[in-house]
Amino acid sequence: MAPGGVEVPLDPLPPSFPRMVRGRHRDRDYALRRVLLVADWIGIWLALVLAMSVAGDRPRPLLESLWVLPALPLLALVFWAYELYVRPIKRFEPTHLEDVPALFHALVIGALGLWLYFKLVPPVPRLKFSEVLTFGLIALPLIAMLRATLRRRNLRLRGPERVFALAPLEDVQVLRRKFEFHPEYEMELVGSVEAEQAEELLASGQVDHLIVRLDARYLPPERMNELMQACHRGGVRFSCLPAARGLLFRGVELNHVEGVGLLTSNPPVLSRSAKLAKRSLDVGLSALLLALAAPLLAAIALAIWLERSGPVFYRQVRVGRDGRRFTMLKFRTMVPGSDRFDEELMEHSNDPDWLVMETDPRVTRLGRLLRRSSVDELPQLWHVLRGEMSMVGPRPLSERDDRKVEGWQRNRLDLTPGITGYWQVLGRNNMPFQEMLQVDYAYVAGWSLWQDVKLLLQTVPAVLRRRGAN
Repeated sequence: MAPGGVEVPLDPLPPSFPRMVRGRHRDRDYALRRVLLVADWIGIWLALVLAMSVAGDRPRPLLESLWVLPALPLLALVFWAYELYVRPIKRFEPTHLEDVPALFHALVIGALGLWLYFKLVPPVPRLKFSEVLTFGLIALPLIAMLRATLRRRNLRLRGPERVFALAPLEDVQVLRRKFEFHPEYEMELVGSVEAEQAEELLASGQVDHLIVRLDARYLPPERMNELMQACHRGGVRFSCLPAARGLLFRGVELNHVEGVGLLTSNPPVLSRSAKLAKRSLDVGLSALLLALAAPLLAAIALAIWLERSGPVFYRQVRVGRDGRRFTMLKFRTMVPGSDRFDEELMEHSNDPDWLVMETDPRVTRLGRLLRRSSVDELPQLWHVLRGEMSMVGPRPLSERDDRKVEGWQRNRLDLTPGITGYWQVLGRNNMPFQEMLQVDYAYVAGWSLWQDVKLLLQTVPAVLRRRGAN
């Protein structure tokens, strides 16, 4: 029996999952690197074919594009230099968007290299500038799409990374829930294990990844070092889960001073240029979306009005940046006066800290459709334009929920609340209230403009999958 009463599942592996041998973890990495390499080569060649066909005046673009084949190994070296074959293996979270900046820079160098290659090698037909430019524009989305597609194919063939935890029950439950809710991490928590059984588990070849609670009261440091060395010898990934979760929020960096590792957390202070960049993104994107969505907004307002069950908009006071209040607008999805039933319905809430229900009896028939598609939140674009909200930020809480936020958690309001954010992408109402507060603070502590862009892009599939909508 493992800590907290969780049984140690040294059970046989399912038939669909091939039994590992020593070095299995390295084999998984080997396969993934090769899959990514194939995706890059196919993407480069297809992008060049399309560029020659669209921007060039060539009688046989398909045949002439074959001259790129000898240059592909050199282009792979450029991609390798930008860690495009290492990052997807070292990082746990999906790297499809994280790799885009590195992929962009690698393609800039690669496009210039192709131009020189086609110019300097005598039998190779030269590339025009328009072809090089078109190649770059096509290659970035094409390679990113191929990488994601072939990686999903590789996951189906090899299965997710099998994870065991050496941790208390509450940590095991949190990890299991997060991995189950986010299959994009390509990890599966298959059980927990006691410290004295860890070597047996590693020798069995059933584990790809061991996660250990970093707490001297739970596991002595010398024993933890022994487990890490045993994992390294067996080709198994080793991770530590800190007892104080805030030590490893986003924005925390690992620095080395003559071999001494230091976790550094810089204060979450935005420079003037960063504030200007964030505000410019908010104004430009909200104005554009309001203009494009105007017909949809009018149609939704008309549909709610035709129900003749109450006003078109739902108004509620929310707590904004630095505690400032504002009245937030949403399309009404509930019967009028629904707020007065909050306390009564809390008895049936899935979370003790705020009202979350699978089926709320106050939601109207049209409201269910609006909520599942998240279009009830479109009027919030007006608040973004006014500066009361941001496109990306912490979740805007009601006054009732905000009163439960205390201490360091109130620093989540150092940035303007957003229409979307990590809370939206990672699960919306499926995320417990306390975890949502931690996620919001982590966003504020590690803010970057690219992080906002990435979250905006990740919001689209999250909404389409209706993740956490109720």
